[in-house]
Amino acid sequence: MDSAVIKSGSTAATLTFCERDGDYFSVTYESPSVKLKKRVWGYTDCEFLVNLFECIAKEWKGWDGAQEWASIEGEFGISATCDNLGHVMLAITIKEFDGPEVWSSQVSLGLDAGQTENIAKKVGQFFAN
Repeated sequence: MDSAVIKSGSTAATLTFCERDGDYFSVTYESPSVKLKKRVWGYTDCEFLVNLFECIAKEWKGWDGAQEWASIEGEFGISATCDNLGHVMLAITIKEFDGPEVWSSQVSLGLDAGQTENIAKKVGQFFAN
C-alpha cells in the first residue's frame, strides 16, 4: 500500500502516511488552512503506531486519559483521546528541529467511531513488511 489516508470525521482535514522507505516514512497533515509534511524515522517503533490505531478501533466506546505514540527522535507524535460517545480526537505534533528553519506545529483531527476499524486496517497495511 502506497499510503494510508485518515480523513477527519467532521472537516476537510487529513493525516496521511506515505513514502515509506526502509525505516523512514513521511507524514502529511493537510487542511484548508495549513499543510505540514515531515520525513519521520520510524526505526522499530512503527509497530507501536499500528498498535495505537488498533487500540483506538477496539476501544471506540471511550477510554480514560490519552493513548500516545511518538517517533524515537520526536519529530512526530500522536495523542488520542475519546469520549463515551465514540468521538476520537487526535492531537498531532510535527516538528522540524534540524536545519536552518526550526518549527513545531500542533494540530488536531477528529474521528468518529465508525471510521476507526477501517483506519486501523489501512495503517496496518501501510506499515506491514
